[in-house]
Formats: sequence, structure tokens, C-alpha cells
Amino acid sequence: MFIKIACPFFDGFDKESVLQCLSDKNLPNANPIWLNNNGQNFIALLPTTTFSVFFSNTPQLFTLKIKDKNNHQQTQTVNVEQLTVILENFYQQQSTNSTLSKSSEKTNLSINVDYQNGLIGFVSYDFSAFCLADLQTISHHPIDTQTPCAYFAYYPYFLQKQHNGWQLISYAKNHDELMVIYQQLQSLSENQKNYQQNQPISKLTLTPQWQFADYEKVFNKVQDYLYAGDCYQINLTQCWQGMANEPLLNFLPKLTTASIAPFSGYLNIENYEIVSCSPELFFTFVKHNDEINLITKPIKGTRPRHHDKDIDEKLKNELQISEKDTAENVMIVDLLRNDLGKYAKTGTVKVPKLFAIESFSNVHHMVSTITATLKDTVSPMAVLLGSLPTGSITGTPKKRSVEIIHELESDNRGAYCGTLGFVNFDGTGQFNVLIRTLQAKKTAPTDYQVSLWAGGGVTVASNCQDEYQECFDKVNHLLGLLQR
Repeated sequence: MFIKIACPFFDGFDKESVLQCLSDKNLPNANPIWLNNNGQNFIALLPTTTFSVFFSNTPQLFTLKIKDKNNHQQTQTVNVEQLTVILENFYQQQSTNSTLSKSSEKTNLSINVDYQNGLIGFVSYDFSAFCLADLQTISHHPIDTQTPCAYFAYYPYFLQKQHNGWQLISYAKNHDELMVIYQQLQSLSENQKNYQQNQPISKLTLTPQWQFADYEKVFNKVQDYLYAGDCYQINLTQCWQGMANEPLLNFLPKLTTASIAPFSGYLNIENYEIVSCSPELFFTFVKHNDEINLITKPIKGTRPRHHDKDIDEKLKNELQISEKDTAENVMIVDLLRNDLGKYAKTGTVKVPKLFAIESFSNVHHMVSTITATLKDTVSPMAVLLGSLPTGSITGTPKKRSVEIIHELESDNRGAYCGTLGFVNFDGTGQFNVLIRTLQAKKTAPTDYQVSLWAGGGVTVASNCQDEYQECFDKVNHLLGLLQR
């Protein structure tokens, strides 16, 4: 069973203020992660075991650093299969010692899975793309061996703001240890009381790395590949970049309070920050009658929002009847059905919703829903690492698409188009797709290189100007928020 302790010293604190309390300078090894898990907002802190993955100089091999709460570290070289086994073994070992709340009585497509006790982390697009296509052997961009390309950690402690205030929640059995953490948080809170009032309003300008002529040149090369039969669809993206003199955390209030982002989140590890304002679900794992059911909701098809309600509705209807967008969407649905077929029980892969329109702060999206029941011998971690990168942000067929993307795009994507989320030790969990996502690398004590990406699926029916504009439609809202 879990323990809940009220934290009245956090009264009046928003999540940004709490995250500031947990920054490295205040609480070493806090490694906080904030997730808005489609309604369940929580901040996990003080992991007891971390798994940090870095690129090595050998293709498809990675440096894995495993650290315990006492900072004892072991380092080994692994491939993706070995990494999966290590995470699965840890997951299984912990699950035998964990007590979680009762699983759902019935499956329901609208069900929300709450974090309880498990592994939280992210996997970058580059990690999975390089595994899938061995891109290091044909690398067009420098490989970053200093920034984590994947990270998972066991977080037995988390903070959650409920109707009666913030609470510290834990499934750890050591009550004395929990009280020590409580006292640390209480002490730190005194230094943050005036954070919200005194925090200056910062601005950040990000500029596109491509002009239209650059995009058009690459778009035409994509068309050549499509007409040659290499692919049916390629997700072409471009980057906005800029320098900040403060961490991304300081921009979090702007980005998350003014946008509808059901799968948003924040983490900061190894001088690397990710702020996600993602609307896209990758996987939800739901447990029912000792079976793990999976839900995925790929997005493919976009129209901008408009302040005029009539025009906005017209744009929404235009998306609903678009032959091009429905064709793109069904291609990705078929790709994901094929991916899941490797892990699902025969006959359980289904598509209960096709071409639904969902509206967000700045865009309308076409979203389909796919469900499946996992084989008894398959773990959620194996499905997660084996299914990345997702088809909605690569193309079809997936392997050739990521090779073309690597050849034509301006740089490695980093975390963008990867995934962020959690898996509980009972097999339930939820992961997003890291779109509408900023990432920052700390290059000096007060210098941060910030990037933001956006793109869309290109087919033979695509119009270059429309595709170029769609990239801006997806990020203009975030760019505007950063400059306020």
C-alpha cells in the first residue's frame, strides 16, 4: 500500500515552483520529472535506480550507466535487445515486491492509467531510428555521445496536487526515509515562497533553420523517392533554433498554461532539458483480467485553428472530408496494426475509431484509435522499445523512411518524435509521442541551445507550400508564447 503525507508548506505553489525547489542546486539527485498524464499531474523525484543510455562510437551499441541512490555507478556496453532485457529484469524483480491498487474491472477506451510505482523516462527518436536503420554507418550528422538518448528510472516517490493541496506519495516501505524527504522539501520550500512573484518574464526567439527555398529543395527530393517507389509517405520535419540564457524550466508556465496538451511533461537530466506540449498518445497499457490491453492513437492530418468560429468549423470539416489526409491516416493505421501484430494475441488488433477529429489550442488533428491485447509472454517494455519510432512521425515503410529522413533533414532530431511516459510494475502505463516539444542543451553555465521541430507527412499528392505552412501552423502558437 502507498503512504500519503500532506505538504501544507507547498500551499500556493504551482508545479513550476515545486520543480524549482527540486532543481539540482537545491536538492542533488532529485532528477524530477513532471508528467501531465491526460489529467493526472504529478512530479516524480529522487529515483533510487537510474538507467541512462548514451550513443557509443560503435554502430548500434550504446553506453548504459546504471546508478543507485548512493551514486554507485556501473557502466556497460549494450545493444537494444540487451537493454530491453536489463529493464525487463529490473521491472520483474520490482513487481514481485510491489503492491499496487486494484486493476480495472473492465476495459474502456477513455480509461486513464495513473502512475503508481514504476519506471519513468524517455526514449529519443534518434535512439530508435539508429537501431532500426543502422544510421551510424551512413551518418550525415555528428553523433552526440554526451547527451542521453534514452533514460529510465525507478521513482518510488512523487508529489501530486489534489483538491486539498500537495501530497507526497510513496510506495516505498521505509517510512523513516520518507519523513527525511518530507523535511527536506519543507526546508526547500521556505526559499521558494516568493518565486512566482519575483520570477522575471523572459522571452525567447527561435528562428527557422530552413527558408522556403531550403524546404522546397528537400521536398522535391522526397518526391523523387516517392515516385521511385522507396516509400509511400515520408514525415519531413524542420527545426527552429535559438539561444537562451536560462533553463527551459523558466518558460514552462507560458507553454503549459496557455495550451491544451493532454500528454505534456518536463525533465532535466545530464544538462539536457525536455519540455513537451504533446497532444499525441503513443501507448496506453491497461490491465484487465491479468491481460495487458494496449491503446494507441496515431495523429495524421492537420488544419490550423481560427479565431472566427465559422471559419474554424469550416477548417475542421475540410479536414474531415480530405481524401489526402484520410489516405495518410489509414497508411499509418495499417503500419501500426502491423507493428502490433508482432506482440498481440491473434485476432485482437482492432480499430474502434477511424478518422476522428480532435481539436487543440492551435490545430485540428485527425486521430484514429487502435487496440490490441498483448501476448502473455510479451512485456510493455518490449513493445515500447520494439515499436519505436512510431509510424506517424516516420512514414511507410518505416525503415526506408527513417533512412531518407536522416539523409535529408538538417540535423538529428534528438528527443523530438521520441516518447516520454511511465510503466508501472503491474504492466499498466502510458507514453506520449514527443511532438510540440522543445529541447535544450546546456553549453555553458548560462547558455542553453534550444530547438523546436515540426513537420508533416509528405505523399505524391502533397503540395509543397501547404506542407511548409503546416509546419508553422503546428508551432506558431508555441513560438508566440515564448516571445510574450
